[in-house]
Amino acid sequence: MRRLLLAALAAGTLLVTGCARNPAPEVDGVRFAPVTFPRGVEVSNAELAEDFLLYTFALETGETLDRLLRYEEPVTVHFRPGLADYRPDIDALFHRLREEAEIDIREAATPEAALIVVETVPRAELDRVFREAACFIVPGESGWRSFVRKRPEEVARWGELERLGRAAIFLPADTDPQDARDCLHEEITQALGPANDLYRVADTIWNDDNLHGIATPRDMLMLRVLYSPWLRAGMSREEVAARLPAVLARLNPRGKGIEPRARHPESRPWNSAIEVALSRHATHAERRGAARIAVGLAREMRPVDHRLAVSLLALGRLELRRNPAAAAGNFLEAYDLSRRLHGDDDIRTAHAAAHLAAMALAAGSHDTAIRLASAHLGGARNGQNAVLLAGLKSIEAEALLGLGQLREAQAARLDSLRWARYGLGDGDGRLAREQAALAEILSIDADASGDGN
Repeated sequence: MRRLLLAALAAGTLLVTGCARNPAPEVDGVRFAPVTFPRGVEVSNAELAEDFLLYTFALETGETLDRLLRYEEPVTVHFRPGLADYRPDIDALFHRLREEAEIDIREAATPEAALIVVETVPRAELDRVFREAACFIVPGESGWRSFVRKRPEEVARWGELERLGRAAIFLPADTDPQDARDCLHEEITQALGPANDLYRVADTIWNDDNLHGIATPRDMLMLRVLYSPWLRAGMSREEVAARLPAVLARLNPRGKGIEPRARHPESRPWNSAIEVALSRHATHAERRGAARIAVGLAREMRPVDHRLAVSLLALGRLELRRNPAAAAGNFLEAYDLSRRLHGDDDIRTAHAAAHLAAMALAAGSHDTAIRLASAHLGGARNGQNAVLLAGLKSIEAEALLGLGQLREAQAARLDSLRWARYGLGDGDGRLAREQAALAEILSIDADASGDGN
């Protein structure tokens, strides 16, 4: 998605060539407004109970936990220097945790006063510890220096904990703002107790396919259950399982009368294949081979679910240069499946639509590109993915330009630049300069139009 956006941004410079004024005025950026979702979800409580036990009593490694982990005191979080730009996002997340999950969480002024410390670290250093993890949590730690000095056997393990205590969250210091915001949501919420990730659950941020960037209402319900007064740290899996039906009946009355859906269980072979397909470190051939395996395994799941769409998108991206026709077929199948499973306004459908719209643009099908891009802007906004939103607006701008609709193309391009600055950052100021130039052009055009009436 980032490569697609950057290519579209580069091409979009044609819209402002020869038109920029100097100096160009700075114009306001954009950001997603804080949201608070209604409590509860229309999902079977039996299904939610099954997932809750997997989130809290199992880990991705296959290890199981023999006791429930949560905090039994107000949760205090300290943010080390380097995260000031994310203050509105942190405040919005904390507000949601208090309102939707009923967790007493607050910021601590010093690391000594905090239970959780969040720190940024250069990605190269993170890669030396966990090559494939964009960000991660380490229990029992309060900083990077003390963590890396320890021998592996000295680092605390989730399975050894009696209850949650101190923990450190490490994020890459040199990453896109969108990635940093995604990491803050995922790691802070998982540091509260649900340490496992489930690929089989579509509507969650605790899923390593990384399509959701903010905690979903389902995630907040899981946290509300975990911190309900009817559960406590140290309870066994059997004790929690016995109480879950009553707890969920109280906290999610919408799920009481819904029958659980048939679902294919977690598949470790598929998990392994998709992780290689999405890896930053595997070769292109290794990734393509793994993506093909993931597609094959996902097709055999009963019922087929979102994991097939994830596999198809990964394979399509890897086949794009060698076999664009096959890539287009993969994107189309992923899009149709995502629409059927999730609807038009979901972030998963918007991701698939962006791939398909980019193919339509490359083929000169400008009307199709505009239709696909504009129809799924809502899904990108709902998922608060600025990079995806900027990509869709870039595609729309290029397609409008191809149809000769210059003013509409300029307006779409300006929107794309605004969201690109929010999602990708703008270290060299190029996006800011283009944004300001386009804003001035559109303002001049509007003034001229008004004078002529």
